[in-house]
Amino acid sequence: MAMRSLLILFAPLLLSAGFCSARDWDAIDALRSRLEASGARVMQDDCSRLPQVLGLYHRPSDRIVICRVHDDPGAVWDTLAHEAAHRMQACQGGDLTRPALHRQMARTLGRHYPRELASLQAYPPRQRLAELEARYTAKLEPQQVFRLFKRYCG
Repeated sequence: MAMRSLLILFAPLLLSAGFCSARDWDAIDALRSRLEASGARVMQDDCSRLPQVLGLYHRPSDRIVICRVHDDPGAVWDTLAHEAAHRMQACQGGDLTRPALHRQMARTLGRHYPRELASLQAYPPRQRLAELEARYTAKLEPQQVFRLFKRYCG
């Protein structure tokens, strides 16, 4: 039942590629609040020790770091939603999607964000699915991300 619901949540993107249009500070604050209410710590850092990193989720400390390299709220949303997907994977104890969806997610992401899909090659094969899910989730509408977060992290 949960996987069918997840497919329903992803279906609008898979069918119409309705990528996130409401990437504003209100959506960012709402997601940050949900993350913190569930026990995750969200913080900003200059990330000078980690060049080319936009953000990260550190599972052992349950901490999300958003690097101060973003120029607009859309980029902040993308990174926060991406890292929130990794938090959801931690809450779930593994993958968020069933294998039957992976190819379609990759095709949809590649069609609209080819660099995002190509960047998966920089990761070891065992990490690519987690990164695919995170990159895909970051492109969903905020309300879809909020529903997924509620499903997986309460």
